[in-house]
Amino acid sequence: MSSTLSALRAKAEKDPKHRFRALARLLDHELLTEAFHRLKRKASPGIDGVTHALYAENLVENLVDLEERLKQGRYRARSVKRQWIPKADGRKLRPLGIPVLEDKIVQQAVKMILESIWEADFHDESVGYRPGRGARQSSLDLRETLQSGTYRWIVEADIRSFFDHMDHDWLVRMLEERIADRRLIALIVKWLKAGVLEEGRVLHPATGTPQGGVISPILANIYLHFVQDHWIKRVVARHCRGKVHFMRYADDSVVCFEHEEDARTYLRALPKRLGKFALQLADEKSALVSFERWNPDQSGRFTFLGFDFHWARSCKHKHYAYVKRVTNKEKFRASLLAFKEWTKRSRSVKLPDLLVVLRRKLRGYWNYYGVRGNSRMLAKYDLKAKQILFKWLNRRSQRRSMTWTQFGERLKHWDLPPPRVVEKPVQASLANGSKPA
Repeated sequence: MSSTLSALRAKAEKDPKHRFRALARLLDHELLTEAFHRLKRKASPGIDGVTHALYAENLVENLVDLEERLKQGRYRARSVKRQWIPKADGRKLRPLGIPVLEDKIVQQAVKMILESIWEADFHDESVGYRPGRGARQSSLDLRETLQSGTYRWIVEADIRSFFDHMDHDWLVRMLEERIADRRLIALIVKWLKAGVLEEGRVLHPATGTPQGGVISPILANIYLHFVQDHWIKRVVARHCRGKVHFMRYADDSVVCFEHEEDARTYLRALPKRLGKFALQLADEKSALVSFERWNPDQSGRFTFLGFDFHWARSCKHKHYAYVKRVTNKEKFRASLLAFKEWTKRSRSVKLPDLLVVLRRKLRGYWNYYGVRGNSRMLAKYDLKAKQILFKWLNRRSQRRSMTWTQFGERLKHWDLPPPRVVEKPVQASLANGSKPA
């Protein structure tokens, strides 16, 4: 099946205007099997309660039946279970849609087909939910681009409740730019129109796609490819006097301009552009930032991919400036809040089992936020996390089990990964010809 998907990709790259037919035929037993094995095994079940392990007990028979229903048009999308989970700030909640397992399998298979086609069309500036592209590496790429000092004005923009307001008619028109298979389009529309089960009631939203669905990220990227990426590359950049560079992760984007007037023109045009496609700019999360390297002490900062970007003076060369990334304060607090909630829930778990998960959590945090110049925030997180751990491990029983000093002695034997910068050094800014601030 990999060769079939590779052939789709090759055809899409060779002919940017080709519209693919008979794609629904690819949803056979082989592709469905591969899709099943790509799903997360421990993901929450949908409204039918069927788990990955339960479905796997009779996998061949279940997938044969699913394939037959797809071929005969008897497949029906089930309602999506909605759960509310905390946002990054820890104060608000966002909806998470959980489809039933069979819907996840078919969505995963369709996602693989769509990726094979649309990866040839997506711009490199789109970095979210795409194979082979990581957020931390993208933050480094953006930092290196800004380091030249060419881009002095930054527009950071976020779309209000994007996944809830994607217009179905527009999305179908966008899909039809590349897909001429009505069966596959109809299958996607079934998921868009499937009800959402919440508090015993089934709701049928007229717009949007459930955030958390397997198919949602690729649909979101296709939608914003036309709404934002293509527009910036083909229209905005051509009408600007200076250079333009942008990067988008899902509905969060930054656009970098050489000249202030170009940035202000784009910011004025953006709400109208979004409105055409039933979207709205989140004003509280959008701003125009002066990003001037020649006066780093007065330069602004912006937030993207969990980091605050700003100009800073080099410790070794006070007359030189560089773009620094530090953990965003809201993301920092949200991470600590999530760590606190996990510790509270897990404090009664046997210590060896708890330490296994704890090491994995800390290692994951260092692997993402361990960028050059962020050591201070890493050390701060390490201290706060240990204080939380000390507090809740002391509540495993009614009596206090250890002092802070005793806790420190135990830490020496727990083999916890220390905070560290994992990002490899890049060519020094001074060697790249950076100029003094």
